Amino acid sequence: MSFLPWLGLFETLRVKDGAPLEAAEHWETLRASAAALAIPLRGERPERSLPQETGRWRWIVDAEGNLSEFFSPEADPAPVPYRLALAPQRLGSRNWDARHKTISYLTHWQARRSVEADEAVLLNEHGLLATGAMSNLFWVKTGRLHTPRSEAGCRTGVVRGWVLRHAAVEEGDYPAQALDEADEIFVTNSWIGIRAVCAWNGRTLATGPVTAGLIADRAGRASRPPGN
Repeated sequence: MSFLPWLGLFETLRVKDGAPLEAAEHWETLRASAAALAIPLRGERPERSLPQETGRWRWIVDAEGNLSEFFSPEADPAPVPYRLALAPQRLGSRNWDARHKTISYLTHWQARRSVEADEAVLLNEHGLLATGAMSNLFWVKTGRLHTPRSEAGCRTGVVRGWVLRHAAVEEGDYPAQALDEADEIFVTNSWIGIRAVCAWNGRTLATGPVTAGLIADRAGRASRPPGN
């Protein structure tokens, strides 16, 4: 397996009692990212018997398209609302590392470490909302659900895609002030699912009906047998 520190991709899957969640969706995301970066993804979607545990299953693709994977046992994350804060770093909206899960993850990690909160919010070079450091960003204003469009510099995450399919969401270009005026905020990623936000830059928020409804809907769908 070759290693070029500027070129490669990854996906992180949540595993529940040995069952990977949304593996097909993660594979399609990885394929699309590989095509965008002109990486010749080799082989088929990883299929193996995982331990009957909860944890993270990571797929990593190198510059030549070779795929490696490993599983890390980890307890379920506690469903505690997050505190958000604005990071000083900026993302280039046209940069690959803004739109795809590249192994060049340093700006996102630096942003996460730069705030005294559970998650950081990143703006792009135009001062518009782009993404959370480790998550996608949504908010509700007067009953309408919003999220930055992918062209603003966010990743097309699997749980983000789930929300877009199951709710009416307005994608667009928004300034940071949009969060100041929000009635509800939540973030998403494959490990935490949909996570309510209880504070933004010192402002307290409640878990509102839109956020609570989506959390319940996703949990309910996950508990149904396949085909239901």
